[in-house]
Amino acid sequence: MRKVNLLTKYSLIYFGFFLLFFVILSEMIGASNEALLILTFSGIAFYLISAFFIYAEVNTPLKKIFDLSRKLKLKNEDNEFDQFENKISEVNTLISELEALRSGSVLNKEIFLITEELYSISQRTLHELNTAKIFKINRNEFLGNVAHELRTPIFTIQLSLETLLDGGINDEKVNLDFLSRALNQTRRLKRLVDDLINISKYETNAKMSKRYFGISAMIQKAIDELLELAKNKNISLNFDPANANGVLVFGDEERLQQVLVNLIDNAIKYTPERGEIRISLEAKDKEVSIKIEDNGIGIPKKDLPRIFERFYRVDKNRSRDIGGSGLGLSIVKHILEAHSSQVKVESEEMKGTTFEFNLKR
Repeated sequence: MRKVNLLTKYSLIYFGFFLLFFVILSEMIGASNEALLILTFSGIAFYLISAFFIYAEVNTPLKKIFDLSRKLKLKNEDNEFDQFENKISEVNTLISELEALRSGSVLNKEIFLITEELYSISQRTLHELNTAKIFKINRNEFLGNVAHELRTPIFTIQLSLETLLDGGINDEKVNLDFLSRALNQTRRLKRLVDDLINISKYETNAKMSKRYFGISAMIQKAIDELLELAKNKNISLNFDPANANGVLVFGDEERLQQVLVNLIDNAIKYTPERGEIRISLEAKDKEVSIKIEDNGIGIPKKDLPRIFERFYRVDKNRSRDIGGSGLGLSIVKHILEAHSSQVKVESEEMKGTTFEFNLKR
């Protein structure tokens, strides 16, 4: 169906009725020429006034709103990273112009409501653009970090296999050493892939199997899992189960045990030999507070806000020598958030670090 401008449609309808009325007066009623002349001038004057009113109150603001709304259209190239800033700037300008339009220049109630709705849409679009920009930055950074983390073990495995193929397989002093290196790096790759799968699940709100369970047994399981690792560094893991006897908490036991394992394992890695790690809890009316304290190297104050980011490392060179996927603390954060809890951290360089979180009883 053909679309017709409002003012054109109004003009056709107005003059159609006007001519019909004019004919009725002149032919059927027999009005005088003076009366018809007055009617004609009056009709034209009324038309001009009403047409101007429609133009000013409807056509002009609608055209303005239409021109502004075109700034919300996304082109194909707007998906490119360097276009985000330009599009965000355009939408900010649009919001400013809509604010000016809302401030009093629009008098028609219906037009004002349309302006309000467009303003609301613009605000949402701006939020989505900013979110998309952050997501793209995080995605690029994440892919870069994954590639970097994979490169080292893959290179080590490749080097070990090439050495063996070049004749090292026949040297008993060499072959076992390089096979052991390749195996260790394969295990490191597996840990990284497992952690990537886990964090992907948690970030997409993976379901938790929550129930009541004894907190003491869970802590002891986590300690037993890491006891050998601690003994290799002569680090003592101290936990008094008497303080936790009979205390039940509500949550996913397997996931929360992973939280404890990650935090204790992290403490072991950054605590010097003959150090001490203490696991304690405080039972309150509606929740239980769990602390993991060490007397290790600590974390610089400037790095504390970022330690739960994926692949963030305080000391990159030393961290990679120690091992780990760089995702442990990020996994801890996501699991606890799924339990409506947050992990708190306090640290002082060369004195130690304390991690603390609460669980519902």
